[in-house]
Amino acid sequence: MKKFFIGFIVIVIIASMILLNIYKNTDADAGISYGISSRKAVLVKAATIGKGDISSYVTAHGRVEEINKAQVFFDTPLRVLKVFVNKNDSVEQGERLVELDTTTLSDELKRLRVQKDIQSITLQKLESGQSLLSLESSLTSARNALERAQDSYQAAFDEYKKQEKLYEVGIIPKTQLDQYEKMVKDAKAAADSAQLSVDSAEKSYQSSIGSHNLDIQAQVKNIELLNSQIADIEKKLKKIESLEKSPISGYVTDIFITEGGYTINGQAAFTIIDVNDLKISATVNEYNTKDLSIGQKVKITGDALGDGTEIAGEIISVAPVAKSVQSTSGIETVVEITIKPLDGKGILKPGLNVECDIVTQEKKDVIVTEYNIYMEDKDRRQYVMLIDPESMTVKKQYVTLGIYSDMTVEVLDGLKEGDMVVIDPQPSLDEGEKIRFAE
Repeated sequence: MKKFFIGFIVIVIIASMILLNIYKNTDADAGISYGISSRKAVLVKAATIGKGDISSYVTAHGRVEEINKAQVFFDTPLRVLKVFVNKNDSVEQGERLVELDTTTLSDELKRLRVQKDIQSITLQKLESGQSLLSLESSLTSARNALERAQDSYQAAFDEYKKQEKLYEVGIIPKTQLDQYEKMVKDAKAAADSAQLSVDSAEKSYQSSIGSHNLDIQAQVKNIELLNSQIADIEKKLKKIESLEKSPISGYVTDIFITEGGYTINGQAAFTIIDVNDLKISATVNEYNTKDLSIGQKVKITGDALGDGTEIAGEIISVAPVAKSVQSTSGIETVVEITIKPLDGKGILKPGLNVECDIVTQEKKDVIVTEYNIYMEDKDRRQYVMLIDPESMTVKKQYVTLGIYSDMTVEVLDGLKEGDMVVIDPQPSLDEGEKIRFAE
């Protein structure tokens, strides 16, 4: 009985296994075509090639700077009577900034003008020649005396000759002739003395004329010196008056003087910046400078400008030489560029740091794709897996790429609008393989 029960159980188990195997084979036959298809078709995502606009950028770090900046310096230490503005005040060109004490200069100007008047009167007196009148009178008197002495000598000499003839014929004695001879000698001595007086008077007169001319020249020079000193002080006062007013319209960013204090030579009293006329000084890595040129468009952004704020600009200058700067990664070679903002008034401020995306190339209505469709072969040639929608198979399609942007790249050759390609193709995907699209 026991053996019979065991045999029965074995038969039941065998029968159950046969029935289960038959059932499984039946199910397999029913779904055979689906199973074969699933194993051969690779599940992929696809993209359709289209056209669009694309731009390539070079990014540069920049700093906003003012173009028009004025600093007010005073050459002369002057006491500050009143300051009319405060730091960060807006001022217009010509607006009064400060009042300075110019009393010392004004008093010196008055003194010099009085001194000039005195010197001018002295010059007029010298030019009139009054100091030479007495010398001229003395010279005239000496000449007249000489003329009379010479006449007396001539008369005495003539009389002596007459008396000499009378003596020779014995009319007069020798003693009388000697008296006439003595008169001639006395007249000659008087004439010689008169000549010496004339010579002395002429010498004194000529000497005085020379000295007089030198006095006039010296006086002229003195007046010229005074004129120069007066002009210098007038110029200083005019300059101070001008510097007391704002040279430009803008904002007062620094004040280095206080009421009751003094201006300091070599130190600016005021700094004024025109915030409506700004530029951006930026540096570009040497590897990107080949793509730069004046007139290129620039997109200006930055944390200080706010999220989503973008300001347009353009390059107005590119430095002709590169320079080395210290960066976080070491010494870096850069080229300086200057960017002019085309808008952003009231947003950009001197001193702000900004990011500048320089549009180096820009194309419209060209074949563009995202980066996630490309692969490289061993020679670093780029290709895509092109889909044949009829056979649902793929093949390698080599491409030539153009300009790159942050998200897309231009296709110059190898793809056309409407082509379908595999997104994120796997290296195991081979040419000719069947595919099916992921939902």
